[in-house]
This record gives sequence, C-alpha cells and structure tokens, in this order.
Amino acid sequence: MIRKEGGKMDPLTHGVIGLAISAFSGDPVSLTNPISLGCAIGAMSPDIDIIAKVKGDYTYLKHHRGISHSLPSLIGLAVIITIGLSFFVQFQFLQVLFWTFVGCLSHTVFDILNSYGAKLFMPFTKKKSMIGILMLYDPVITLLCILLIFVKEKSFLFYSLTGVTFFLYLGFRYAMKVYAKKIVKEYYQNGYKIIDINILPALMAFHKWDFIVSTTTYHLVGQVNFVNGKVFERKKFKKPQDEVVEMFQQTNVGKYFKEFTPIYHVVQLEKKDNIILKSIDLRYYFKNNFMHHATVVYDQEKHIVESFFHPYHITKNIPVMETR
Repeated sequence: MIRKEGGKMDPLTHGVIGLAISAFSGDPVSLTNPISLGCAIGAMSPDIDIIAKVKGDYTYLKHHRGISHSLPSLIGLAVIITIGLSFFVQFQFLQVLFWTFVGCLSHTVFDILNSYGAKLFMPFTKKKSMIGILMLYDPVITLLCILLIFVKEKSFLFYSLTGVTFFLYLGFRYAMKVYAKKIVKEYYQNGYKIIDINILPALMAFHKWDFIVSTTTYHLVGQVNFVNGKVFERKKFKKPQDEVVEMFQQTNVGKYFKEFTPIYHVVQLEKKDNIILKSIDLRYYFKNNFMHHATVVYDQEKHIVESFFHPYHITKNIPVMETR
C-alpha cells in the first residue's frame, strides 16, 4: 500500500483512508455509494500535481504538496468531483460535496502528519505545515481503516471508540517523538553545543525515530530506538564555513534545495580545476544512502560550470539551468 520513494504515502493508501472516513457518514461503505466514492476519490485527488512529472522530477518535486494540497484547491477539487459524480448517479449534492471535501482534506492532513509536510495554507504562505509523527506504513491506522470499511453493523459506541482511538494514538505518537528527542538530547548534550534537534518517524519501523542534530560544528544523523533508548549514529558531517553555504544558496538549484528541504548539509570538494559543492537532504536515509542531493560545479574563478538535482538517488542527474 505504501510507496517508499520520496518518503510519502501513495494515492491508493490515501484512497483507502478516504473510504474508511466515509463510514462516519452513517451510510454503508461501498464503491457504489456516492458518499464513499466521493470521499475516496477526494482523498486521492490532491496528488493530481503528478501531472507536473511530464516535465521531470525536478518540476514535480518543486510543486508537489503545494497548491493542489491547499485549502482553496481542496474546495475546488471537491466541487469538481461531486459535479462529476452527479452525471452518473442521483444524490443529495451538498451531503456528497461535504464528504468529498472531508476526503480531500484528509489527504493533506495525513501528509502533514508524516515527515514530508504539505502547504495547506498556500497561497497565503509558502511554508509547509508538518507534524511528523506517522510512519509511511502505520499498522494502527491500517487496522482502524479495515474496521471502518469492513464492519457492517456500526453503533455510536463503535464510531466513538474508533475516533477516540485515533486521537489517542496520535497523542501517543507525539509523546514518543518528544521522548525520542529527550533521549537524543541527553546523549549528545555533554559532548556538543546543540543548536537544534529534528526528530522524524522512521520510514517503516514503529519503535524507531530518525534524528538530525545540528551543533555548532557538526550535523549528526542517526536513529534512536524508543524501546531500549539506544542511539545509533549513521553519519557525522563537519559543517562547512558560512561562505560555502551562502555560495550554494545563491545558485538556482541551491534556492530550490533550500525550499525543498529545511535540513541539509553542504560539502565542498575540489577535483582537477573545479570546485564542487554537494548538498545532501538529511531527512530520508534509505538503503545506506540519503535520497535527495544537489551538485554545483564551479571553475577556479567560481563561475558556475553546471549544476544538478539528484532526486531519489545520487546517480540520477537532472541538469538545472543557472544564470551565468
């Protein structure tokens, strides 16, 4: 049900969540029921921004979880989907519109609950909202969806227990995140001057949390086990000089990368007659490597020779046009 690529839920998973949410309407959950159908389609619809992929991963990732995931677009998508359904079956328009919008909204809400975030309030702000407490594949959310979809006779008590369980679980996951941050802070505070600690849910492991610690001199990346409190450090990057980071940020790919991820590290290399700046998105570590990278190549006079965005793997090169 879950696609690991890029650290985000796939549309099918969102659709299943939407289908489960439609059970709260009181109507039977069925793909022949316009409420269920509208809610499920609505829950998948914000990923319509995938059409940007025809212009490549660079354009797609630049716009993903942006305007199509915002409140104005969610309302528009709900209206379009409801009107579309009305051509095939008769129903109470406002009722189906409401549940279709709830489905649309669920997509953005669950994106915010995992570690990627979404721009719910765009165009009023370009900042992503992110709570970062749910994994890509969450067994508790999956179980609740199965119960809501397949239990035929649902009482008020059933709905109440399901809803309360969901919110208690979110509270539990948030408490886990807070405790994981405390473990990491205690582990590093004696040896480093800590500036910031970012805690993210592990891609798949329920009891583990990924961390990025920013100190005055290092970026420390690793994973903490919530159960036994053990800290595993994956990578330790010495921070470059501020001038190096500013040099990268002044490029087109640097501006994009800074917007793409708030947590990245820049490495300076020299090869033959070139100066190379490589940037690493520190959030997603998969199969012994970080997922997203960017590269800028300069000559000895610090003129840009070429630049690349590397989505999903360092070997995938997408050229980025730079101002010469």
